[in-house]
Amino acid sequence: MDINQRRQYIIDKVKAQGTVRISDISQELDITRETIRKDIYTLDKQGIIQAVRGGATASDTVSGTKYGHRTALNIPEKQKIAKNAIRFIRDGDSIFLDYGTTAFEVAEAIKHSQLKNITVITNSTTVLSTLLYEQKIDMIFLGGSVRGDEGSVSGPLTLDNIDNIYADVGFFGSGGVNLTAGITNHYFGEVEVSKRMMAHCRIKIVLADHTKFEKTALYKTADIKDIDVIITDNEINPQTAKNMRLADISFINGESVSEKLTSN
Repeated sequence: MDINQRRQYIIDKVKAQGTVRISDISQELDITRETIRKDIYTLDKQGIIQAVRGGATASDTVSGTKYGHRTALNIPEKQKIAKNAIRFIRDGDSIFLDYGTTAFEVAEAIKHSQLKNITVITNSTTVLSTLLYEQKIDMIFLGGSVRGDEGSVSGPLTLDNIDNIYADVGFFGSGGVNLTAGITNHYFGEVEVSKRMMAHCRIKIVLADHTKFEKTALYKTADIKDIDVIITDNEINPQTAKNMRLADISFINGESVSEKLTSN
């Protein structure tokens, strides 16, 4: 088990149990207590879990939350992000929709739009079920190992299926957006899917509500400079928005409209 797998194991245990003990993890993984302690301290510094005496507990900052709970959070903001997102889609386009609750809102926006002859590629069972029977949309589901609490697929089969697929526009979720750390997310498998798919999208768009900014999740998806557009809502901190606009990307929040890519 490498370092990333070991730390993901700790995160998953904390999410499942609420708290873990260093001694238990050490025994389960047959790894020294000192190594596990260092892993926990690293994850604590990243805001993913909270280190406590003898172990760790869940953090309220940036740790991934259950999908069902997240669907009820920041709904108006996510719907506004989705409204801006579909402005980048034209009739006949092929698009990639990542997993996550904001991607679901984009799927809903497409479903109720006038767009037609769209091909949607996704690794999300939620997006698939939302758009599956829409006659104006062709669906390509990547397949792979399913993570039940998120409805996402990843793994070698998913990555192999991406190799011969390309899209006009890709919409990607995030667990954290930070000018220094870049775009980050919580699960190694899904991050690998996003990385592979980003390389196969002509335009790369990150969707992130205001709560995701200045936070860093465990695994890096991309540098800010590798993204063409970031779309958020108008609740973002003004100084954070100003800093983002200084980066070499199109940054959209609230009702603002990007000029950079509308002619592409």
